[in-house]
Amino acid sequence: MRTCSILTEEKKLHALIEKVAQNYLEWLKVLVRCPSPTGQEQACQKIVRERMHCLGLQPREVFASNGAPYHNTGRDYGDRPSLVGVLPGRGRGCIMLNAHVDTAPITDLEAWTHPPYGAEVDGDKLYGRGALDDKAGIAMMMLLAEVFQEVERGPELLFASVIEDEDSGNGSLACMQAGFWTDYALVLDGTWPFRAIDSHLGQLWLHLDVPGVAAPSCSWARAVNPIEVAFERISALRAWVSEQNQLTPTWLETSNPFFLSVGEFHSGSWAGSVPERASLSLQLGFPPPWTPAQMVEVARNYLGDFRVGALCTPPHSQRPNRVAELVQSNVNRLRAGEMEFRIQAVTGHCDLRNLRKEDGSLADACLYGPGGGGNPHVADEYYHLSHFVPVAQNVASTLLELMQL
Repeated sequence: MRTCSILTEEKKLHALIEKVAQNYLEWLKVLVRCPSPTGQEQACQKIVRERMHCLGLQPREVFASNGAPYHNTGRDYGDRPSLVGVLPGRGRGCIMLNAHVDTAPITDLEAWTHPPYGAEVDGDKLYGRGALDDKAGIAMMMLLAEVFQEVERGPELLFASVIEDEDSGNGSLACMQAGFWTDYALVLDGTWPFRAIDSHLGQLWLHLDVPGVAAPSCSWARAVNPIEVAFERISALRAWVSEQNQLTPTWLETSNPFFLSVGEFHSGSWAGSVPERASLSLQLGFPPPWTPAQMVEVARNYLGDFRVGALCTPPHSQRPNRVAELVQSNVNRLRAGEMEFRIQAVTGHCDLRNLRKEDGSLADACLYGPGGGGNPHVADEYYHLSHFVPVAQNVASTLLELMQL
């Protein structure tokens, strides 16, 4: 129930967001200009840490590792913290805003028509690696940290800038392991203004080395071509994926919930010989009740030996979802008639599974914000600047209601 006092606070917060938004959009450009591919987030986290200090959030550094319960990525975590800033409350409970500082790598610089770290603006679009995924989320989170200092808070508000959302999820897990439990959470990542995400497929990265028998190209008949062997194995696994999609054509709002995507392939150096080996990496997506362990077993039947990569995530769904329902209610109230709001599952992945209450049960949480854009993970990624203010206002209204629960 929205009381007069809540509506008054809402009006104040919305006005403050409009007042300071441009400052945070300029700061977003600073974030985009600082490269932070997964594994190299330190410089960008330093920028976020400084902003948290300026806002009086007293950020704490929390670190993952390669031991249980973390997923072993083989990376060094000694100088790669996730950050948690805190706005104290006067009552019990915690609400977390979460966004990730790591980004996809740049794989083909020539494919970009705007410099990937230039933060160039063209009309309503801010271009750059991480502009949409997820530095706009970081900027929005810090804006909300500033404006919520102007209202009385019951529960504590936590602001988590995490690493490794793009694969392992170890950053958000480190926050929980450090004792930053939360009753409710909004992950500001991956959603347009009229969409919230509460469910996603499971995901696996698999890395293969396929040996062959080398020979000059003119003697191909006595060679074993690892490229052809790799293609045959991939084709066999893809046929299994197609069979599963016939058996399970949908899961929640996703069609064809099993997928296989080859993301890397390397072999040979010229056309004059059959190469000694091929190496490739692929991503498998799958719905429940399948588990990562079961999918690994299936994949080995078709691919042979491989190494499981940094992404190894089970399917996740949390319905009914109180937070998603509150977002939907507020967006429909504030943006009535603009577009139908949807709560949905997606084929990607996120950190929702790692956000927990103090008793270890799942926190009520969903993805919402920072708004729309295009081309995440590929060339010419961009964020719609016009989404920043209305989405931040939608989040603020949802936080106000969560603080009353």
